[in-house]
Amino acid sequence: MKKIILFSVVAFIFMFSNASAKDVKSITADELKKMIDSKMKLTLVDARTEMEYAQGHIPKALNIPPDKLNIIGTLLPKNRQTLVIIYCRGVD
Repeated sequence: MKKIILFSVVAFIFMFSNASAKDVKSITADELKKMIDSKMKLTLVDARTEMEYAQGHIPKALNIPPDKLNIIGTLLPKNRQTLVIIYCRGVD
């Protein structure tokens, strides 16, 4: 897991509006661990294939494979105060 993409409320809106790429922030695995440990309200999305997800994933992460990311809006919480973090395997 080389990079973890952090989607804030504004970035979530970005997927459905004209928000800009500056609303998306990359974080490290250590930063994510601190967020999880702090019990921050967040939704984790594992954007890897189902096979990769089955081999291991962050507890409570939703698996939405790359070919299904177009339906992400229907699978995420309706509460826009929830931070959405999407992670993947990284770029080869």
